[in-house]
Amino acid sequence: MKVGILGSGNVGQALAKGLLDTGHQVWLSSREPEGDKARQIKADLSGAEVTDFATAASEGELIILAVTWDGAQAAVEAAGVENLAGKIVVDTSNVIAMDGDTMVYGFPEQSAAAQVQQWLPDSKVVKAFNNTGAAMMYHPKLSATPTMFIAGDDQEAKQQVIDTLVTPFGWDVLDSGPLVAARELEAMALVWIRNSAVNGVEHAFKML
Repeated sequence: MKVGILGSGNVGQALAKGLLDTGHQVWLSSREPEGDKARQIKADLSGAEVTDFATAASEGELIILAVTWDGAQAAVEAAGVENLAGKIVVDTSNVIAMDGDTMVYGFPEQSAAAQVQQWLPDSKVVKAFNNTGAAMMYHPKLSATPTMFIAGDDQEAKQQVIDTLVTPFGWDVLDSGPLVAARELEAMALVWIRNSAVNGVEHAFKML
């Protein structure tokens, strides 16, 4: 499958490596596709293309939004709504705000994924890969197989994400239901972030 990744940071590169290793074609997008960082990514990820957002979006049959939330809208706009229409868009983002020194969930009434769906009304948004770090995303080395929580309104789109990303990357899956459930999945990220900060370890959730 051809996969376009909006973003080329740690998450985008981790998912790109897994996709390349499992036989897919990958287009990573960068604001400076001819810059030094892009050249280094090409050297590190043999077979990956590093290009602009619009090209990654148009080439990809499946799209992954892998930028920080403050850059999400700009990434979607640079990709082009028309290039994403009819496609599955995997949203990996989390919205974290600060209340004094305390991290809090940044969306009081809806999820980041719901906002992405509003920006992309003709796309099929699936929430996934927001509850673990980049180092754990592909074949996590843990004491048990971790659980990837996903949510989305289109059942076939969720199954495509499971078949392309979740299962081949070494995860069990828990379908949390429609996209409205993404709000809870994003709030779960606070648990992961706090535990990483307090204990300094990479980890993932397991549903038992």
